[in-house]
Amino acid sequence: MAIWFDSEFQFDRSNVSAQTIDGPNNKRECPCDTCPLMEKCASGVTECSAFRNWALNGTFANREVGRFIRKAK
Repeated sequence: MAIWFDSEFQFDRSNVSAQTIDGPNNKRECPCDTCPLMEKCASGVTECSAFRNWALNGTFANREVGRFIRKAK
């Protein structure tokens, strides 16, 4: 017995061609490079607000480094 599933109806058409495969064009260096919490985050698999914004947008505010640390997804 096969189950039919209409992916286009559920999730719209794929827009893979519209997405950037290489990630954002980073305007700044990774905030982790100079952060004193780098080893702690690496061993605990956590990330701060600065890293999340840098990974998404390519930049971050200096005040975000080390703030709002949570488990990486």
